[in-house]
Amino acid sequence: MKTSRKGMLMAALICGTVAPVLFSGSAYAAEAEEKVADEALHAFELNPMVITAQRAELNDLDTPAGTTVVTAKEIENSGAKTAYEIIERQVGITNNAYGPGGREYGGSNTRTVLRGLDKGTVVMVNGAPINMLNTNSMEGIPAQAIEKIEIVRGAQSVLYGAEAFGGVINIITKKGGENKTTLSYGAGNFDQKWSVSTQGKGYVAYVSKDYYGKVNDTNYVGPKSNYHWKFRDSTKENAFVSVSPIDKLSITASHTKGKYYRDGMDVKNPGDTRHVAATKTKPEYVGDYSYLYNDTRDNVSIAWDDQKNQFKSIISYNRRKIDPYNSKIVGWQREAMKRNSSSNWKLETIAWNTQKGWDLRDGKDHLVVGIDWSKEKYTDTFDFGEKADRKNIAAFASYKYQFNDKFSTTLGVRGQHISDYIKDENIFLPQIQTLYKFNDKTSWYINVGKSFQMPALNQYFNGDHFDELKPQKGWTYETGMKIIGDTSSLKFDVFHMDIDGKFSWAETVPGQPKQLINTGKFKNTGVEVEYTKQLSDKLGYRLGVMWANPKATNWDTKLKKIRDYYEQDEAKLQLTAGIDYKLGKLTSNLNYLFIGNRENSYYRYDGSSGSTNPDHKVPNRSLLNANFIYNADDHHSVQLTLNNILGRNDTINKYENWSMPYNWMLTYRYTF
Repeated sequence: MKTSRKGMLMAALICGTVAPVLFSGSAYAAEAEEKVADEALHAFELNPMVITAQRAELNDLDTPAGTTVVTAKEIENSGAKTAYEIIERQVGITNNAYGPGGREYGGSNTRTVLRGLDKGTVVMVNGAPINMLNTNSMEGIPAQAIEKIEIVRGAQSVLYGAEAFGGVINIITKKGGENKTTLSYGAGNFDQKWSVSTQGKGYVAYVSKDYYGKVNDTNYVGPKSNYHWKFRDSTKENAFVSVSPIDKLSITASHTKGKYYRDGMDVKNPGDTRHVAATKTKPEYVGDYSYLYNDTRDNVSIAWDDQKNQFKSIISYNRRKIDPYNSKIVGWQREAMKRNSSSNWKLETIAWNTQKGWDLRDGKDHLVVGIDWSKEKYTDTFDFGEKADRKNIAAFASYKYQFNDKFSTTLGVRGQHISDYIKDENIFLPQIQTLYKFNDKTSWYINVGKSFQMPALNQYFNGDHFDELKPQKGWTYETGMKIIGDTSSLKFDVFHMDIDGKFSWAETVPGQPKQLINTGKFKNTGVEVEYTKQLSDKLGYRLGVMWANPKATNWDTKLKKIRDYYEQDEAKLQLTAGIDYKLGKLTSNLNYLFIGNRENSYYRYDGSSGSTNPDHKVPNRSLLNANFIYNADDHHSVQLTLNNILGRNDTINKYENWSMPYNWMLTYRYTF
């Protein structure tokens, strides 16, 4: 594995800082172990309640799956502005974004990549799914409105349907509290942002507007398109509200309107562009191409949750429309954008889920039975105006049987019928989980389940062989241990994924546009470790590592068949680290993300994707951020966020879209 000097240096610095604390036998460490304040324990919740893994409330130690819970306090300390930035820093996740901070451009959608499988994660808000076209943008969820995020790794399709190969992420929003209103304004070297949030008994409301400044050379893709991208003059408006008029009823709605400019600068000498980064030579441009993406999203959900009778019902509606041209773009540029059907569409989904739970055998066992129904409607707003829809109806059941005080087994099944635009499908999915508790601080679990995924509806209009697409199906196996004490938490798991019919883009006809096909198998075997330590009410830290081997068989354009050998399909190594420190009115956070031993670039230096000569590895990514919050009193606070402190031009994904350069933002908040 090749690692940059800066990445190695930063990893060494963090290990050098944390290791002495971790292994120290000093009196300070021993004293802190015994005297951690109740307030700190509540803030970090080392053994929190988890409702997503089994559709029932269990503490983390009793949950038979790999889990991570990110609390509102941790979110605030991190300085993250969006749900995407929060999730990106968690163990086992290598997100796929096309712009800074998870920004999207037309059909270039942000995805949460959990355990190496692109488009293999279900994201929900308060239990309502927000995935659209197999992607899960979180543009409409402000970080300030989030109470906690539950990340459940491993196969979860039995309880949550399609796409849950890698796992499920449930973003749980705040429901109100003491009456207060906060006015906020932030400005930095690239962006500006203002927001107003208010809350009271049973409600939370939030409005904001982001102004994104000019960022040059945020993309380097080599001779495929010969472009260096830049972003400019973009805005995002966001409104979010959560209302709970009574304890059992909650209504959540968000509206996001983005106006994103993305300019492509054409390089004159495409054969030399691969040397630009190494030689620092400024490329010579022969033309600029302006793109404007109008992106509107709406997410609404209504939930009835009767916890006493273990009955819950959720109905949700999601809508997204992409309109990538207007009067400001004229002539051939406008027509060129209209010809791209993948970026001219409207999608609407409506979903309904109802479940009922029962405690059996004097509370030893637990049964959950439920029904899922959903409908997707896709409209191509391109000149041809194609339309497609898909309906899903499913029944699921999960039964937890407690053999004794230490050992339990959970069996789950799901039957699903899909009325599809092309071909109807009937899916049957099983799952088995076991949990053994050694004591009140240590448990061991096994989780085995089958998952599936349908092709996105818009892919039926982007190729000649769309009628040959089959569902992507496979199994996930994992086993792990959790050791959770009063001041520390250690989680360790080993997993293996084995999937048939993996979806991939391929050039089935040389020289013709790529299309989605089933390209054979995907496998991934890996290890995840997550350690959290609260040393005192002032100091705590987190460490995480994932080492995996994601690989897949791919299409060979020259031979016109699927290769009989595997190629690396995602990054193999991820490291995360974070330190929180509180001193009086000042709270500080330092967090680090490293992604290494990455896959080959989607674009090869010889100008063709899918070519085997020569290979080109995506460079390692090394991201260091810091956040400082000074609470002067109950009304005034100031926050300074520093992102990409190392100033690296790292690539976010295999398409070699660059991350933001070093950037900072200073924010003032007034609360009354």
